[in-house]
Amino acid sequence: MGTFGYVAPEYANSGLLNEKSDVYSFGVVLLEAITGRDPVDYDRPENEVNLVEWLKMMVAGRRSEEVVDPMIENRPATSALKRALLTALRCVDPDAEKRPKMSQVVRMLESEEIGGAGEAMQGRVRQPNSDTDRSDNPGSKSDGRRNNKA
Repeated sequence: MGTFGYVAPEYANSGLLNEKSDVYSFGVVLLEAITGRDPVDYDRPENEVNLVEWLKMMVAGRRSEEVVDPMIENRPATSALKRALLTALRCVDPDAEKRPKMSQVVRMLESEEIGGAGEAMQGRVRQPNSDTDRSDNPGSKSDGRRNNKA
């Protein structure tokens, strides 16, 4: 059945896996890395048991700075934290169709701007020489070779 807390809702309901199920699980792992919390922790107060739901509540309440693992020695910059949280939240969207592809997740995390995440999600930010982009865009005519004229 999968590891409780990491399982995408559609897999829990149907037993069927797909690429977006893995994206959900990655989002949970990313949230674990940010918060230092387990995906499910029954030792926490009732509204904090489920990591994904607790984090959504914290972000909605504009308390994202409070979710960072207190054991992290060097706190991330606010922009980096927001970028990581927004990426993770996109990954754990309950609607699998709204989740990004992993190549988009990589671009979102590598982006220097928070707004870059939204652009990457809409497919406007492309890096055509990336192997993952070619597989995400089967209609692309780019074969990855650069035109280097001497």
